[in-house]
Amino acid sequence: MNLPAGGNVTMHNTLVSASHGLNLGEKRLVAMAVAKLSPKAAALPGKPIRISAMDFAEQFGIEPDVAYKQLRSAQEHLYNRSIRHIEHYGPNGQKIEVVKMRWISSIRYKEGEGEVSIAFAPEITQFLVQLKKHFTSYQLSKAAALRSTYSWRLFENLERFRETGVWEVDMDRFHIIMETPKSYRANFAQTRRWVIDPSLSELAAQTNITAEVEPIRQGRKITRLRFTFENASQMNLPL
Repeated sequence: MNLPAGGNVTMHNTLVSASHGLNLGEKRLVAMAVAKLSPKAAALPGKPIRISAMDFAEQFGIEPDVAYKQLRSAQEHLYNRSIRHIEHYGPNGQKIEVVKMRWISSIRYKEGEGEVSIAFAPEITQFLVQLKKHFTSYQLSKAAALRSTYSWRLFENLERFRETGVWEVDMDRFHIIMETPKSYRANFAQTRRWVIDPSLSELAAQTNITAEVEPIRQGRKITRLRFTFENASQMNLPL
C-alpha cells in the first residue's frame, strides 16, 4: 500500500519533551489531526478536525477493521488524556511548577460511519502551530509505520536534534518522556531490554535512522543517556 504523505506534524519542543499519556491508537489520531492543523484553524478554538477510518487505515498501513477499532477506542479515552510537563525548575533542579493540559476540548464519533472529529483544547494550540522558534516538525509518513509508542517518542526527540545528530538526556527525564513503568526506573537492564533496544531496532527498520546509545555513569549509577545518530543531511529517509 502506498501511504499518503500526510503532512507535517509540528510541535513546540516543550511538548516534544513532555509526557503525552497516549497509547498507539491515540498517538496516531492526535498526530494525524496535528498534521491537518493550520495556523488559521488554530486561531479558531473549537474548530473540529475530521478523520475517517479509511484515511486512518491508509495513512498507517493497517486494515480498515483495525482502523475502526483504534478510532472507536481513541474517541472513548482521548478526552481524558492530558499532557504533563515541567514549566519551571528550582535552583537545585527540583520541580517547582508542573503543568497539565488536556489534548482536546471535544470529540465526536459517528456510529456506523467510522469518522472522528476532534477539537484541540485552546491551551494546547499554541504548542502545535509553528508561529515562533523552538518547534520540531516531521513528516507524518516517516512515523506512520511505527508500532510502538516508545519508538514514536524516541523518533520525535531525535528529530528535535536532527541538526546535531546528538540527543543527551537525564535518565529521570528520559523515563518521564517515554512514560516507562515505575519498575523500569530502578532497573536500567529492563529499560534497555524493553524500551531502548526495541525502539532503536524499529527506527532502523522503519525510518532508516540508525542511532546508538551510550549510558553515562556518575560513579556506579547511570544518570544520563547520549543518543547519536546520522546527521539529517546524510539521512536517506523515505517520503
